[in-house]
Amino acid sequence: MYKPITLKDIAIALDLSPSTVSRALRDTYDISEKTKKLVNDYATLVNYQSNPMAAGLRSKKVNLLA
Repeated sequence: MYKPITLKDIAIALDLSPSTVSRALRDTYDISEKTKKLVNDYATLVNYQSNPMAAGLRSKKVNLLA
């Protein structure tokens, strides 16, 4: 059975915190360019895709048309 890769999986693989991985993927200013490159390269390698439903739960907005 296929299990999609998560932020936590990336964090464990790179020995970083999940919040650091999240900030690196969102390209925030408080993460070094070296860390952003490391995280983005690994996310591309493992074919990471964010989950829009999970993001909607966090933000309490779901961008779906009914």
